[in-house]
Amino acid sequence: MLRQSLQDFEIVISDDGSTDETVKIIKSFKDERITKIDCLQRVGAEANWNNAVAIANSSLIKLLCQDDIIYEDCLASEVAALTSGDNVDCSFCFHTRDLVTASSKYMWDPIRSDFPNRKYSLSDLLPQIVRSGGNPIGQPMAVAFRKESFQKAGCFRGEFAIDLDMWVSLLEVGNGLALGKVLSAFRVNSKSWGRELSNQQFEMMYDFNLRMRAKHPNIVTRLDSAKGLLKCFIRTWARRFASRWVFRN
Repeated sequence: MLRQSLQDFEIVISDDGSTDETVKIIKSFKDERITKIDCLQRVGAEANWNNAVAIANSSLIKLLCQDDIIYEDCLASEVAALTSGDNVDCSFCFHTRDLVTASSKYMWDPIRSDFPNRKYSLSDLLPQIVRSGGNPIGQPMAVAFRKESFQKAGCFRGEFAIDLDMWVSLLEVGNGLALGKVLSAFRVNSKSWGRELSNQQFEMMYDFNLRMRAKHPNIVTRLDSAKGLLKCFIRTWARRFASRWVFRN
Protein backbone atom coordinates (compact mmCIF):
# COMPACT_ATOMS: atom_id res chain seq x y z
CA MET A 1 0.00 0.00 0.00
CA LEU A 2 2.75 2.46 0.93
CA ARG A 3 4.79 1.70 -2.20
CA GLN A 4 2.71 3.78 -4.59
CA SER A 5 3.98 6.07 -7.34
CA LEU A 6 1.45 8.60 -5.98
CA GLN A 7 2.49 9.47 -2.43
CA ASP A 8 -0.11 12.10 -1.50
CA PHE A 9 -2.84 10.08 0.20
CA GLU A 10 -4.22 9.28 3.65
CA ILE A 11 -4.80 5.89 5.24
CA VAL A 12 -7.61 5.29 7.72
CA ILE A 13 -7.94 1.94 9.47
CA SER A 14 -11.31 0.58 10.53
CA ASP A 15 -10.48 -2.61 12.44
CA ASP A 16 -13.35 -5.07 12.69
CA GLY A 17 -12.59 -6.55 16.09
CA SER A 18 -9.39 -8.35 15.09
CA THR A 19 -7.87 -10.63 17.73
CA ASP A 20 -4.39 -10.93 16.25
CA GLU A 21 -1.50 -8.43 16.11
CA THR A 22 -3.08 -6.27 13.39
CA VAL A 23 -3.48 -3.04 15.37
CA LYS A 24 -0.09 -3.42 17.08
CA ILE A 25 1.63 -3.86 13.71
CA ILE A 26 -0.18 -0.85 12.23
CA LYS A 27 0.84 1.34 15.18
CA SER A 28 4.47 0.34 14.64
CA PHE A 29 4.48 2.24 11.33
CA LYS A 30 5.68 5.81 11.80
CA ASP A 31 3.93 7.27 8.78
CA GLU A 32 1.95 10.50 9.07
CA ARG A 33 -0.33 9.38 6.22
CA ILE A 34 -1.94 6.94 8.66
CA THR A 35 -4.39 9.50 10.03
CA LYS A 36 -6.90 7.36 11.93
CA ILE A 37 -7.07 3.92 13.55
CA ASP A 38 -10.63 3.11 14.62
CA CYS A 39 -10.96 -0.13 16.60
CA LEU A 40 -14.50 -1.52 16.53
CA GLN A 41 -16.17 -4.46 18.19
CA ARG A 42 -16.93 -7.24 15.72
CA VAL A 43 -19.57 -5.59 13.49
CA GLY A 44 -19.21 -7.29 10.09
CA ALA A 45 -18.27 -6.00 6.65
CA GLU A 46 -21.31 -3.77 6.13
CA ALA A 47 -20.86 -1.60 9.23
CA ASN A 48 -17.06 -1.73 9.04
CA TRP A 49 -16.89 -0.55 5.42
CA ASN A 50 -19.39 2.23 6.07
CA ASN A 51 -17.34 3.34 9.06
CA ALA A 52 -14.15 3.41 6.98
CA VAL A 53 -15.78 5.70 4.42
CA ALA A 54 -17.27 7.93 7.10
CA ILE A 55 -13.97 8.61 8.88
CA ALA A 56 -12.02 9.27 5.67
CA ASN A 57 -11.28 12.93 4.94
CA SER A 58 -10.63 12.61 1.21
CA SER A 59 -13.18 13.26 -1.53
CA LEU A 60 -11.91 10.12 -3.32
CA ILE A 61 -12.20 6.79 -1.54
CA LYS A 62 -10.62 3.37 -2.01
CA LEU A 63 -11.30 0.38 0.25
CA LEU A 64 -8.69 -2.30 0.82
CA CYS A 65 -9.60 -5.44 2.71
CA GLN A 66 -7.10 -7.50 4.73
CA ASP A 67 -4.27 -8.62 2.43
CA ASP A 68 -5.55 -7.46 -0.97
CA ILE A 69 -2.85 -6.04 -3.22
CA ILE A 70 -2.70 -2.86 -5.26
CA TYR A 71 0.09 -2.40 -7.78
CA GLU A 72 2.46 0.56 -7.85
CA ASP A 73 0.51 2.81 -10.25
CA CYS A 74 -2.95 1.98 -8.92
CA LEU A 75 -3.68 5.14 -6.93
CA ALA A 76 -2.03 7.42 -9.50
CA SER A 77 -4.17 5.99 -12.30
CA GLU A 78 -7.40 6.24 -10.31
CA VAL A 79 -6.78 9.78 -9.05
CA ALA A 80 -5.80 10.99 -12.52
CA ALA A 81 -8.98 9.51 -13.95
CA LEU A 82 -11.39 10.91 -11.36
CA THR A 83 -9.81 14.38 -11.23
CA SER A 84 -9.87 14.81 -15.00
CA GLY A 85 -12.35 17.44 -16.19
CA ASP A 86 -13.56 14.98 -18.82
CA ASN A 87 -14.79 12.58 -16.15
CA VAL A 88 -16.80 14.77 -13.77
CA ASP A 89 -19.87 12.72 -14.69
CA CYS A 90 -18.26 9.53 -13.34
CA SER A 91 -19.08 8.43 -9.79
CA PHE A 92 -16.38 5.76 -9.77
CA CYS A 93 -13.63 4.12 -11.80
CA PHE A 94 -12.64 0.47 -11.92
CA HIS A 95 -9.91 -1.74 -13.32
CA THR A 96 -9.09 -5.37 -14.02
CA ARG A 97 -7.61 -7.35 -11.12
CA ASP A 98 -5.56 -10.52 -10.88
CA LEU A 99 -6.53 -13.48 -8.73
CA VAL A 100 -3.81 -14.95 -6.48
CA THR A 101 -3.47 -17.54 -3.73
CA ALA A 102 -2.24 -16.82 -0.20
CA SER A 103 1.30 -17.52 -1.47
CA SER A 104 0.81 -15.01 -4.37
CA LYS A 105 0.49 -17.72 -7.02
CA TYR A 106 -1.58 -16.48 -9.96
CA MET A 107 -4.86 -18.33 -10.53
CA TRP A 108 -7.30 -18.79 -13.35
CA ASP A 109 -10.17 -16.36 -12.81
CA PRO A 110 -13.64 -17.57 -13.93
CA ILE A 111 -15.18 -14.08 -13.64
CA ARG A 112 -12.33 -11.94 -15.00
CA SER A 113 -13.52 -9.20 -17.34
CA ASP A 114 -11.28 -6.83 -19.28
CA PHE A 115 -13.44 -3.79 -19.96
CA PRO A 116 -12.07 -1.37 -22.60
CA ASN A 117 -11.05 2.07 -21.34
CA ARG A 118 -14.24 4.15 -21.60
CA LYS A 119 -17.28 5.36 -19.67
CA TYR A 120 -20.21 3.06 -18.96
CA SER A 121 -23.74 4.07 -17.95
CA LEU A 122 -26.14 1.97 -15.89
CA SER A 123 -27.82 0.74 -19.07
CA ASP A 124 -24.39 -0.21 -20.50
CA LEU A 125 -23.10 -2.13 -17.51
CA LEU A 126 -26.05 -3.60 -15.63
CA PRO A 127 -27.05 -6.12 -18.34
CA GLN A 128 -23.41 -7.23 -18.58
CA ILE A 129 -23.20 -7.62 -14.81
CA VAL A 130 -26.39 -9.68 -14.64
CA ARG A 131 -25.39 -11.85 -17.60
CA SER A 132 -21.97 -12.54 -16.04
CA GLY A 133 -23.47 -14.35 -13.06
CA GLY A 134 -20.83 -12.71 -10.86
CA ASN A 135 -19.03 -9.47 -10.13
CA PRO A 136 -17.17 -8.44 -13.31
CA ILE A 137 -16.43 -4.96 -11.94
CA GLY A 138 -14.43 -6.43 -9.10
CA GLN A 139 -13.95 -6.37 -5.34
CA PRO A 140 -13.32 -3.08 -3.45
CA MET A 141 -9.59 -2.91 -4.26
CA ALA A 142 -10.50 -2.76 -7.98
CA VAL A 143 -12.62 0.39 -7.53
CA ALA A 144 -12.18 4.02 -6.45
CA PHE A 145 -15.22 6.24 -5.94
CA ARG A 146 -16.22 9.77 -5.06
CA LYS A 147 -17.34 10.17 -1.45
CA GLU A 148 -20.04 12.58 -2.60
CA SER A 149 -21.42 9.96 -5.00
CA PHE A 150 -21.30 7.32 -2.26
CA GLN A 151 -23.36 9.54 0.03
CA LYS A 152 -25.96 10.01 -2.70
CA ALA A 153 -26.05 6.29 -3.46
CA GLY A 154 -26.50 5.28 0.17
CA CYS A 155 -24.37 3.02 2.33
CA PHE A 156 -22.98 -0.47 1.84
CA ARG A 157 -25.67 -3.08 2.46
CA GLY A 158 -25.73 -6.87 2.52
CA GLU A 159 -23.15 -9.65 2.64
CA PHE A 160 -21.58 -11.39 -0.36
CA ALA A 161 -22.94 -8.98 -2.98
CA ILE A 162 -22.29 -5.96 -0.75
CA ASP A 163 -19.72 -4.45 -3.12
CA LEU A 164 -21.65 -5.25 -6.31
CA ASP A 165 -24.81 -3.69 -4.87
CA MET A 166 -22.83 -0.51 -4.23
CA TRP A 167 -21.35 -0.40 -7.74
CA VAL A 168 -24.87 -0.58 -9.17
CA SER A 169 -26.02 2.15 -6.75
CA LEU A 170 -23.11 4.32 -7.90
CA LEU A 171 -24.11 3.71 -11.52
CA GLU A 172 -27.55 5.06 -10.62
CA VAL A 173 -25.79 8.28 -9.55
CA GLY A 174 -23.23 8.64 -12.36
CA ASN A 175 -21.18 6.77 -14.94
CA GLY A 176 -18.54 4.16 -14.23
CA LEU A 177 -15.13 4.60 -15.88
CA ALA A 178 -13.14 1.52 -16.88
CA LEU A 179 -9.39 2.20 -16.80
CA GLY A 180 -8.49 -0.70 -19.09
CA LYS A 181 -5.52 -1.71 -16.89
CA VAL A 182 -4.60 -4.46 -14.43
CA LEU A 183 -3.85 -2.57 -11.21
CA SER A 184 -4.55 -4.91 -8.29
CA ALA A 185 -4.87 -8.50 -7.10
CA PHE A 186 -7.51 -10.25 -5.02
CA ARG A 187 -6.19 -12.95 -2.70
CA VAL A 188 -8.23 -16.12 -2.18
CA ASN A 189 -7.83 -19.22 -0.03
CA SER A 190 -9.34 -22.70 0.14
CA LYS A 191 -12.00 -21.57 2.63
CA SER A 192 -13.20 -18.63 0.51
CA TRP A 193 -13.60 -20.99 -2.47
CA GLY A 194 -14.97 -23.90 -0.46
CA ARG A 195 -18.24 -25.71 -1.01
CA GLU A 196 -20.25 -24.13 1.83
CA LEU A 197 -19.32 -20.55 0.99
CA SER A 198 -19.79 -21.11 -2.74
CA ASN A 199 -23.35 -22.31 -2.04
CA GLN A 200 -24.05 -19.14 -0.06
CA GLN A 201 -22.58 -16.99 -2.80
CA PHE A 202 -24.69 -18.73 -5.42
CA GLU A 203 -27.85 -18.01 -3.41
CA MET A 204 -26.89 -14.36 -2.96
CA MET A 205 -26.06 -13.89 -6.64
CA TYR A 206 -29.36 -15.57 -7.52
CA ASP A 207 -31.13 -13.04 -5.29
CA PHE A 208 -29.12 -10.15 -6.79
CA ASN A 209 -30.09 -11.26 -10.30
CA LEU A 210 -33.80 -11.30 -9.48
CA ARG A 211 -33.63 -7.95 -7.66
CA MET A 212 -31.95 -6.23 -10.60
CA ARG A 213 -34.52 -7.66 -12.99
CA ALA A 214 -37.36 -6.38 -10.76
CA LYS A 215 -35.75 -2.99 -10.11
CA HIS A 216 -34.69 -2.23 -13.69
CA PRO A 217 -37.05 -4.18 -15.98
CA ASN A 218 -36.41 -1.74 -18.85
CA ILE A 219 -32.66 -2.43 -18.69
CA VAL A 220 -32.37 -6.08 -17.60
CA THR A 221 -34.27 -8.48 -19.85
CA ARG A 222 -35.55 -11.95 -19.00
CA LEU A 223 -32.84 -13.34 -21.29
CA ASP A 224 -30.16 -11.40 -19.39
CA SER A 225 -31.49 -12.86 -16.15
CA ALA A 226 -31.63 -16.42 -17.50
CA LYS A 227 -28.07 -16.22 -18.87
CA GLY A 228 -26.84 -14.86 -15.55
CA LEU A 229 -28.42 -17.62 -13.51
CA LEU A 230 -26.92 -20.26 -15.79
CA LYS A 231 -23.45 -18.69 -15.67
CA CYS A 232 -23.69 -18.33 -11.91
CA PHE A 233 -24.39 -22.06 -11.62
CA ILE A 234 -21.54 -22.98 -13.99
CA ARG A 235 -19.05 -20.68 -12.27
CA THR A 236 -19.96 -22.05 -8.84
CA TRP A 237 -18.86 -25.50 -9.99
CA ALA A 238 -15.84 -24.06 -11.82
CA ARG A 239 -14.67 -22.43 -8.60
CA ARG A 240 -15.00 -25.69 -6.69
CA PHE A 241 -12.94 -27.51 -9.33
CA ALA A 242 -10.32 -24.75 -9.39
CA SER A 243 -10.05 -24.70 -5.60
CA ARG A 244 -9.47 -28.46 -5.43
CA TRP A 245 -6.78 -28.30 -8.10
CA VAL A 246 -5.00 -25.12 -6.96
CA PHE A 247 -4.98 -25.65 -3.21
CA ARG A 248 -3.76 -29.24 -3.53
CA ASN A 249 -0.82 -28.23 -5.74
